[in-house]
Formats: sequence, structure tokens, C-alpha cells
Amino acid sequence: MLGRTGDVAHSNRLNGYIQGTQGRMREAQVAIATGKRAQTYSEIGSETGILLQAREGQKRAEAFAASNTTTVERLRTIDGALGNIVDLADRMRTLLIQRTDPSIGSSLPLDTEIDTMLQEIASQLNVRLGDRYLFAGSRTDTPPVELPASVTGPADLDPDLIYQGDDIRLSARAAEHVEVSYGVLATDVFEVMNVLAAAKEAHTADDEAGLMAASDALGEAFSGLVDLRGELGARTARIEAISENHRANAAYLAETVSRIEDTDLPSAIARMAKDQMAIEAAFLTISRLNSLTLADYLR
Repeated sequence: MLGRTGDVAHSNRLNGYIQGTQGRMREAQVAIATGKRAQTYSEIGSETGILLQAREGQKRAEAFAASNTTTVERLRTIDGALGNIVDLADRMRTLLIQRTDPSIGSSLPLDTEIDTMLQEIASQLNVRLGDRYLFAGSRTDTPPVELPASVTGPADLDPDLIYQGDDIRLSARAAEHVEVSYGVLATDVFEVMNVLAAAKEAHTADDEAGLMAASDALGEAFSGLVDLRGELGARTARIEAISENHRANAAYLAETVSRIEDTDLPSAIARMAKDQMAIEAAFLTISRLNSLTLADYLR
């Protein structure tokens, strides 16, 4: 038993040191197990505000980036459909040139070709991404184009009859104060369909002047489609650039959050090992004090 005041005080100090060290070890064990250096906001003190702001900013940036990715996918799907329609229009320009060639024109089945192309264009305009139709304005659950059983001329393609969508052009909020319109309506492409119908009408009537007029009009409609695709490309590039900034911000804020709340495992393990050695040394010291004899005290 300890008898001298100095030995008692020394033992009490050792016990207090051991308890404090054991507390730090328990905290280190929790930090290593959870991966978080603090379990409550009070443990990180003045950095709490920074942590909360960083978390909120990270979530907001990630949400914008995810939404923009969806918008870009829609834009690319729309552009792909328009690209296919451009290819059809380009093929029809070639057919119209052939139709006005006296040597082969009368034998060319232009009416059949036009019927097929109108169906293909309608199919492109009725394209979906997921469960959304992309050319119907806000009526994303409705196929935008419904062709009549037969088309003999432009009168059969009255937009009020064949267009099932509305006039609302969709837009997306690409950033906090940035709204980007990306909607393309099927009616934006109806000029090409009307030209094809006019060409079929002229072909049936063997109206060469009508065929020439259809060829000129198709050239203008073709240019309009190319310009429309150019606008879509510019919008896509803009949204992708904004998304890249969102991803960069999210990554930076994620690093800030990690720096504040995540455990530095190598350092935590090293500290815990150091505290373990200190406790073992303290217990050894107490053991030696408890084993002293009266002769040891009298020395």
C-alpha cells in the first residue's frame, strides 16, 4: 500500500492520465470505425458553419449536374432525330433532281418514296427518351404526330389535325440563375413534310413547274433544319460547360467536407498506438509503486 503523500499524489496523477488517455483511445476507435473524426457538431467547433455550407453547396451542384446531364441526353436525342430527317430531306433533293430528268423522271416511283419518307419523319418526331416524347412540347406523354391514312398534298398535313402536342417549349435551369430553352416542336419540322406532300401532288399531276418549286422549297427547308441543329449544338455546348463547372465545384466542396469531418486514418491509428504505449507504461509504473516494500520507502 502507498503510504507517502508524494507517492499518493503521483499515483492519482497517473490514474488521471490513464483515464484521459483511455478516453482519447475510445474516441480514436470510434473515429476509425465510423470514418468520421467527430460525432457531433460541437466537436468541430468553429468549422460547423463551413461544413454545413459545403454540404449544401455540394448537394446543389451535384443536383444541377445530374439535371443537366438529363437535358443534354434529350438534346442529343433530338439532334439525332433531326439528323435523320436532314438525311431524308437530302435524299429527296436528289430524287427531285432525278424526277425532272426527262430520261428517267416518269418512271421514278416518287409518290411511294414520299409516303415512306413521311412515315419515317413522323417516326423520328415521335421519338422518346425514357417515357418522354421530345417533340410534343409540354405534352411529353403524347406522341406528337399522327399522320392521316393517306397524303395526297399539303392540305392533308394541316398542323391542327396531325399535331397532338402543344406550343410550350421546354426549358431547363442549368444553374442558379441560368435558364436554357431546349424544346423543339414537331411543327418546327412540318415545312419539310409540307414540301414532300407538295412534291407528291406535283408528281401525280406531272407538274414539272410544281416539282421545281418543291425542289427550291426543300432546299430552304433543308437549310432551316441545319440551322436548327446548329442552335441545338450551341445550347448543348453551353449546358455541358455549365455542368463541368458544377462538377468542379462539387468536387472542391466534397474535399472541404472530407477535410473537416473525415478521419485521417494513418494519423488516428498512429495516435491510438502511441496512447496505448503510454497507458501500458503508466500501468507498469503503478504496478511498481504498489510493489514497493517498507525497506524501499526507508531508503
